Amino acid sequence: MEKVKEFLCRHRLWFGWLLAVAVCILAAAWVHYDLASSVNDQPVYEIINDDYSRTIEIPTKTEEQTEILTQTIHLSAGQTLYGVRLDVTTYNHAFSTGTMAVELYSTDGRKLARGELLCAELRDNTFETFVFSQPYTPEQDETLLLYLWTGAIGGLDEGCKVGIWASDAQVDEMALCDENGSLNATIALQYVADYSGNWSGRVLLIPAVLILAAVAVGFWLLLGRKARPVLAMLICGGLLGAAFTVVTPSLVAPDEYTHLAVAYQYAGRLLGQPVLSEDGTLLVRACDAPYFGDRTGDIGIFAYKTMGKGLAQPGGGVPDTRTEISVDMTGRIWYLYLGQTAGIALARLLGLNFFAMLLMGRLGNLVLYLALSALGVRLAAKNQRWLFAAAALLPMSLQLAGSLSADALVLGMCYAFTALCFALRRHAARPGELAALLILTACIGPAKAIYLPVVLLCLIIPAVNLDWKAGRPDKRYRIGGTQGIQLRPGTVVKAAGLLLALLFWGQANMGALLYATRDVDNVGLVKGGVALATAAVLLGIVYWNVRRHPRAKKIFFLVPGLCVLAAVPVMLYRLTHMWGGLTPEQLAEGIQPNGDSIYTFSAGYICRNVPATIKLLLRSVAEQGALWLQGVLGTVLGEPIVYRVEVSWLLGIGLLAALAAAALPLAEDETARLAPRTRLWTGLIALCVVGLTFFAALSWTPINYTTIFGVQGRYWLPVLPLVLVLVHSNKSCCLRRSLGRGAVYAVLCLTSFVILQGYALYASWQAVI
Repeated sequence: MEKVKEFLCRHRLWFGWLLAVAVCILAAAWVHYDLASSVNDQPVYEIINDDYSRTIEIPTKTEEQTEILTQTIHLSAGQTLYGVRLDVTTYNHAFSTGTMAVELYSTDGRKLARGELLCAELRDNTFETFVFSQPYTPEQDETLLLYLWTGAIGGLDEGCKVGIWASDAQVDEMALCDENGSLNATIALQYVADYSGNWSGRVLLIPAVLILAAVAVGFWLLLGRKARPVLAMLICGGLLGAAFTVVTPSLVAPDEYTHLAVAYQYAGRLLGQPVLSEDGTLLVRACDAPYFGDRTGDIGIFAYKTMGKGLAQPGGGVPDTRTEISVDMTGRIWYLYLGQTAGIALARLLGLNFFAMLLMGRLGNLVLYLALSALGVRLAAKNQRWLFAAAALLPMSLQLAGSLSADALVLGMCYAFTALCFALRRHAARPGELAALLILTACIGPAKAIYLPVVLLCLIIPAVNLDWKAGRPDKRYRIGGTQGIQLRPGTVVKAAGLLLALLFWGQANMGALLYATRDVDNVGLVKGGVALATAAVLLGIVYWNVRRHPRAKKIFFLVPGLCVLAAVPVMLYRLTHMWGGLTPEQLAEGIQPNGDSIYTFSAGYICRNVPATIKLLLRSVAEQGALWLQGVLGTVLGEPIVYRVEVSWLLGIGLLAALAAAALPLAEDETARLAPRTRLWTGLIALCVVGLTFFAALSWTPINYTTIFGVQGRYWLPVLPLVLVLVHSNKSCCLRRSLGRGAVYAVLCLTSFVILQGYALYASWQAVI
């Protein structure tokens, strides 16, 4: 027994690795089995003749007798026929022997396809599907012949007949004939226009191999050889992100059809090719035109089949096909589409088809996201690297990265910026870190309006750590002469970064801000803002002169405090009675045919209807809060407004537990503790982003809605590391030893399960409907 224990202990890593690989293989095998029994061999029907009122016996074909029924059918050029569906009758008899066969012939006698069923499978007065062994697609319009007969009927079934339902007269020149000539009839006929076959297993093979590689390699990187967090995140994130590029159906990722049109235009400009038609709509290659659209793509096994078959189709060409898609490029931030543009441009340069181009664009986006996330893990403080790695490997993070979404680059930049800010609290910035801080600050500002508060995180960095004057720690800049304010170089760095972010933000988002404040007295607010700024400057000057006099200092704080108390009620009254409002007649006239009001929430409407807005938010939290949490974690996939593809809530609980394990500090780690002021500032930044998300969503929510429209949990992913850092800073719940590696591996495994279950839900969607 002792030898067995010693053997198990010595090889425990190998046994753990085998267990992890076995669980992964079993999970993939279960998905394959489940889909094979639910979505494989599913036909799509097209009704050709639905007029039938009599039955005609199908002849039995033997060596002595060669009678058959012949049905004329028509196919258009490019129309694929996978089989036929016929209304069969057994004349209330249950067969145990025999077969019924259907063969497709050309008019010149060439056999094109064959399908058959056992007579034992035939049901009385029921449409039965005969799938051809090989689908047939004519190159031009053709008239074909469908031969029908039964064979090998014997035993107790001897003499029993199988019949076919048909019309009383010939329909659309589709004649039904026997050996004696026309029967002046047409059988009840449906074409099998599409057939799922075994495509579920063929598509599953790629993500299954990538997931297995991620689980197997990640085990040794994280638990075996204990590699650096950056290496583990890059390799495992790359494998799982690549799995997402295949699992997410075409144009099903959040707003992917819009991001595709934008990246397609940028790629066209890069290649010097035509971009827009004369009327301003998008020009695309002829091979891309059938798949471009202005809505979220389809899901289901047939969407995967279209994608799989499309990869083998030819591509190439110069954009010359006009579409109905018109995308406003105003406000688009070009660097958020660098990865997508590079991938799409390369695919077009190589002459690849639409689906290969889409895959290349997704992979390009994934590469840039991984680079930025890896930078964040590398720059993070040593005791915080695991929480950043866990956040970067979440299903929602990788789903966005494995799509054409511009949010992926925003997410990567915010991860890197957050990690850098908290790391620079502990050491002086190197030149590269200083440059990265300024670049990220300037890039995050205009990236998305709601993320502007994130750049304020640089204020937690001590100014001394941002001084670029190496060897001259006492260097100061004076403003106002010898008695003026002294500024460190680090303070100048922070001010310059914030100023750049604010300027770029205003340039990119001023239009949206003016729309959200369209019914506000902007002139009055500007005047009030100028007055407040002037008062703040004057108070600052007064404080600077009385700061060394205790009595005068007390009076200074007392008088402005009383003024603020008196001014607050006046300001609230002015805000809640701003500009007027909508009359009952306007509200009634503003209702559209779909029931939505043409009027949406705005800053002025919110101020005038504070109680109604609060009720709206409370109802939204109660009804949609769980969905928001799923959106943060990634346990709801695709575009949730269109398709609610939700994986098991057990995976969500596991991801929450893994994130907590990655974020909890060690009991003896005193460096994890943040100062109260820093914790407060970090929390306020996260809350500001959440608040701006609600305000932005309110601006497109009709005023007659009972819940807010358009809030998605993925919008809060960039500030998730802030929440995890706050958890890491607590001393109420600590660990005796680090669980970071195990927690990241748990996130990796749970993300793999999300991908597998998500694929099963995507593929079976049409079957569920």
